[in-house]
Order: sequence, then structure tokens, then C-alpha cells
Amino acid sequence: MPAVSFYLPEDVLKAVREEARARRTSVSRFIRTSVESCLDVEARNKAKSEFLRSLRDADLGSWEGTHEDRDEDSRDRG
Repeated sequence: MPAVSFYLPEDVLKAVREEARARRTSVSRFIRTSVESCLDVEARNKAKSEFLRSLRDADLGSWEGTHEDRDEDSRDRG
């Protein structure tokens, strides 16, 4: 796995070290899993936005039409 170096303010580094210690993991593993988690959240948010855009663009009919179809299906079952 390639290594990456970056700088953190002292207070942030201290908090990261404390959290890694509390989770009984290394600082590098804690940072890696945090970044992976953040990227996963971004990917899920992007997928959600695309899904909602697809719903907006789809012709799903009106609420009234859907309600009528539902009532008709209920009558057919009974």
C-alpha cells in the first residue's frame, strides 16, 4: 500500500492519537478507515442524488391516478 504524508494541527493529531488508542488500532489504520468511510458516504450521497433525480424525471403519474388504481386493485381482490 503506498504511503502518503500530510500535516495535521497539533490538537487534531492529539485527538486522532487518543481516538486510535481508544479503539486499540494504529493511527494510520484509524486515518485510513476514516477516509474510506468518508468516501463511502460521498458515494452513497451521490447515488442517492442520482436516484432522486431519476424519480423526478420519471413519469409516475399523479397521486389521484395512483390512488384510483389502488382502489380498483382492492375491489378486484375482494
